[in-house]
Amino acid sequence: MKSSEVIEIFKSSIAATKANGVEHVPIENLEAFANELHGLVGKTPDDVAAGEAALEEYRAHLSAWVSSSQQRHETNLEMLRSVVTVGQSALKSALLINGGASVALLAFIGKIWGGTNAQPTLDALAAALLCYIFGVLSSAMAAGATYFSQAGYAGEFGSIAHRVGRSGHVAAVLFVFGGYYLFARGSWLAFKAIGLG
Repeated sequence: MKSSEVIEIFKSSIAATKANGVEHVPIENLEAFANELHGLVGKTPDDVAAGEAALEEYRAHLSAWVSSSQQRHETNLEMLRSVVTVGQSALKSALLINGGASVALLAFIGKIWGGTNAQPTLDALAAALLCYIFGVLSSAMAAGATYFSQAGYAGEFGSIAHRVGRSGHVAAVLFVFGGYYLFARGSWLAFKAIGLG
């Protein structure tokens, strides 16, 4: 801080005190003022105006805040992208495993159809096939729930948009897990049926 600024601050403080009708200042108050002025002088380099130093400090804080905000935004964006990618992968997996199992089981049923003593095995395999079919349906419902979730989060449903988005999100997750459960159940039933035959 320039020495002329220190003198100017000191003079303006005396003038303001005098204008308020104060004729005597206790030594303690004068010492407190001197300490405050010393702290202000210590914050700014010599030969630099206090206003310039404060402006530079403000610019530095603003730049740091902008950089931090941008970094948080980019991190959140990358997290969103990874969540969407993983969700799509889980949805596709549930659809593929149930669809593939349905086709494979239909081919197997076609091979044993009409064989001797095949009826108990066919009945058990039909239950497994039904699980796979409902697994495909559950995966398709998850895709529909994902659409409602995204539309809700985008504000497409007015005042209830956020609730629709959250509900669609929960429903999509439950349908995907339902698809996995139905695949596991169908596979268990098929294993037992083949073991009986």
